[in-house]
Amino acid sequence: MKQILLLLVVFAVISNANAQKIFTFGPMVGYTTSTLDNSTFTNNSAGSGYALGGFLRFDIKKWYLQPNVYYLSSSSSFDHNQSTTDAHLKSVNADLLLGYRIFKFTDLTYIRVFAGPSYSNINSLKYKNGDPTLNPNYSSDNVLLNVGAGIDVWKFTFDLKYQRGLTDIDNTSNSMHTNAFLITAGFKIL
Repeated sequence: MKQILLLLVVFAVISNANAQKIFTFGPMVGYTTSTLDNSTFTNNSAGSGYALGGFLRFDIKKWYLQPNVYYLSSSSSFDHNQSTTDAHLKSVNADLLLGYRIFKFTDLTYIRVFAGPSYSNINSLKYKNGDPTLNPNYSSDNVLLNVGAGIDVWKFTFDLKYQRGLTDIDNTSNSMHTNAFLITAGFKIL
């Protein structure tokens, strides 16, 4: 956590020192819908959640590099042993996205696409209701792949992205991966 805060402070100092608008940064909030894909669960249903954090964007002509750091709270449900169980996951995520502006309406309005990896530190995964013998045994480290698109309008930035967990986060003999769609809105402070 200290490393993430230090990274945000360094980015803020670099951004404030830049006068050519090569850097932009700001807060972001989002809505997520997600599932946990497990080899023993059936009837996975997506649940909803939220994201809260910040972004930093380095612009290089039509290309950009965008690290994001955010807190994510998500949920889903599944059937196990003939009962429905609700899963609630909370994590701190850090993305590193490479993007390209594909269409420019004006200097301040454009459409872009992006992809890149994420690291997710899962703080908690809790099961509620359903099978009382089911206890989560998970890895807190999760590597994900992001793909998505966004639009920037003046100082506002809107993204739609899909995240697929590449890491098997189940510490048992089963297999479990995270899947999520995120819709985020941000505001460029600089």
